[in-house]
Amino acid sequence: MKKNVPLLAAGLLIFLLSFFNSGCGHKGQLQEPVPRKPQAVKDLRIVQQGAKLIFTWSGPLSYLSGAPLEISRVEIRVLEIKGEETLEKKSPAFFLKYSRPLSELQIGRLETGLNRARLSLDLNKAVGRKFLFGLQVRGKKGGWSEISNLVEIQPEVLPSAPVGLRAEVSQDRILLCWQAPASHLDGQPLTEKIYYNLYRAENGDFILLTHRPLEETVFADRDFSFGRSYRYLVRAAKVRGGELREGADSEILEVKAEDVFPPEAPDGVRAVLGEEGVALSWLPNSEKDLAGYRVYRWREGETGPVLLTSDHLTIPVFLDRSVEKQALYVYSIRAVDKSGNESPPAKIQVKT
Repeated sequence: MKKNVPLLAAGLLIFLLSFFNSGCGHKGQLQEPVPRKPQAVKDLRIVQQGAKLIFTWSGPLSYLSGAPLEISRVEIRVLEIKGEETLEKKSPAFFLKYSRPLSELQIGRLETGLNRARLSLDLNKAVGRKFLFGLQVRGKKGGWSEISNLVEIQPEVLPSAPVGLRAEVSQDRILLCWQAPASHLDGQPLTEKIYYNLYRAENGDFILLTHRPLEETVFADRDFSFGRSYRYLVRAAKVRGGELREGADSEILEVKAEDVFPPEAPDGVRAVLGEEGVALSWLPNSEKDLAGYRVYRWREGETGPVLLTSDHLTIPVFLDRSVEKQALYVYSIRAVDKSGNESPPAKIQVKT
């Protein structure tokens, strides 16, 4: 029986080989698996604000295979460009070979968040040097992505923060003004034209409020609502290479837009005495936040006026049916806004 074991083993091997070669065990050619690499970041953007470099990007959502990606680490890499710039130095291959993690460069303190990072620069070490930045992400179940788009930036000394930001709330605007900075962040005097960008926040992040850079140190914010609170900050900026580079943030100013402004007194008040009583009419007010009107009446001999309307009148007419004959009445009509502010009275006297 033992003599037959080799023959059986050989037969089994021949059978398996013929099975797989016949296509019964596998269809088509074997394919190499897609590397488990994250998609690369393609929209890295860097701006300098004061003494900080702000990095922003969109995080990739999947691996190259299309499988969902959960990022475990983000690394910003940097290469200092010295001497003559060439296309080779800006190629991904050259960058990956000679760049190093930004944390090793020691030109500032790096803070990284979700799709955003901030490098607080040591201006003494960074100004006058030119850097090329790139970014890689790593998935929890895979390796590193390819390098992102490369961004070149040369830090410089920018204006210090504007000071004295203040606001004045009126009925149709929040008027903001501030004082121009006296120097750059390093204390050197400003010798070129300075522009300003004004930002506003309500509940979230600050958003640029001005459609174009301001040349004056004043701005009227007309797009606001009473009863809300707003935060403002302003940055001075100068033009470099066709771009506006912003300096340091001013102090944040919080403004609560309270409506303490009464409507105008109603105009054109008329009174007509008839069989049913005294009919009053007046011209409608034009305020956008008008809630209605209140009608008060004072009769000779009474200690003070009496409110005749329990609710705000929404139309500029009123009929007083409770008058007596041979009496002197003085009517006061006041406009009221949605914040409860009353206008000065519009008065008319009636003798019945």
